[in-house]
Amino acid sequence: MDATEELQVAIRAAREAGSIAAEHAGRDFRTAEDTESKRSGNDLVTAVDRECEQRVTDVIGAAFPADSVVGEENPTALTGEGREWIVDPIDGTSNFATGYPYYCVSVGLRIAGEGVVGVVHSPDTALGRTWYAAAGEGAYRSEDHTLDGEPITVSGHDTLAGSLVFARLSERSRAWLASDLAVASSLLERESMVRRPGSSALNMCQIADGSADAYVVLSINDWDVAAGEVILREAGGTVRDRALSDGTRQVIASNGSIQADLETFVDTVVGDRYD
Repeated sequence: MDATEELQVAIRAAREAGSIAAEHAGRDFRTAEDTESKRSGNDLVTAVDRECEQRVTDVIGAAFPADSVVGEENPTALTGEGREWIVDPIDGTSNFATGYPYYCVSVGLRIAGEGVVGVVHSPDTALGRTWYAAAGEGAYRSEDHTLDGEPITVSGHDTLAGSLVFARLSERSRAWLASDLAVASSLLERESMVRRPGSSALNMCQIADGSADAYVVLSINDWDVAAGEVILREAGGTVRDRALSDGTRQVIASNGSIQADLETFVDTVVGDRYD
């Protein structure tokens, strides 16, 4: 299908929401009265998250009133049917809330459960760019507010040794954290360079443009990866995305060259306890 209009709407929605977030960049939200904790004190949601999500919802709703919009701050169950927009208004809220400039707005579109459009916009001047893709059309990165982005592609690095791998340290429970730490520790033993910057969508974009090589996350929500998966696949990368029994997903994403080795490695370390 021709998703040009959907892509343009997604870019506009992400950039408008990003402008809202940028107005508050650098502020410490940790003690703000309108900041709340979700599962723990290091899993925050701010009033800006809600405002950004509303802006994205409004932009999409005006263009495609019959479509469903599922956002992190007002989550509903994904059906895997019809047209479903999946939104993370600020991916990396804890970073944003402390003034650390690694966060973004993530907007993805799935049709009948398949990723069709992905847009990730980083409004902060530290990155200040937009990654975007439509299925079958390649992936691009724009340094300004146009659609004239440069094509991007994954790296050609083909061994775990020397690869830059993003990991996650879960706030869900000690059991999840122990598994995450086991993966990170084992990757270091394989001489990978392990980083945990704190935004899944941006992590996947860094792999897509060749700045990193892989991302391993044992439990994540759809809105964290929906847009990034489209972008990474269109840039030539590979994603294994498995549904877990608790409604979250296990994602192993890479440049493709190390995917088989990485999957075997993770399955050996973690086993099938979360299938």
